[in-house]
Amino acid sequence: SFLLLASSCQQKKEERPGTALETGRLFIQSSLQGNFEEAYSLMWSDPQNKQLFEAYQDYYRRMPQEKKQHYKTASYEINKLEEVNDSITIINYSNDFMKKPMEIKIIRRENIWSVDFKYTYSENSIKN
Repeated sequence: SFLLLASSCQQKKEERPGTALETGRLFIQSSLQGNFEEAYSLMWSDPQNKQLFEAYQDYYRRMPQEKKQHYKTASYEINKLEEVNDSITIINYSNDFMKKPMEIKIIRRENIWSVDFKYTYSENSIKN
């Protein structure tokens, strides 16, 4: 019985969110809380995304503990959800610590929704 419970918990952890909104929410929440392993697992695997995310992690690690705590306890709000087409969604959000609107791009490839992290650092133009 314990083994069954342990294996069902393991399966749940590996399941990915089924929608662009769920993927975006989990990514935002994980990033704010410093849970980079989870946030990274939601990203589109691409060299530029990986490089930018590693730079973001370095920046976060060098942050004063007090600032990290503000991020961890921050709540966020989705300001706008734009479904560009059936495989691209843009989420505009802000958190109550920074109070600065930001955007992330969620893309669907091979029926899996992932965050295209480089979009956040681009001119925010939609690219496939």
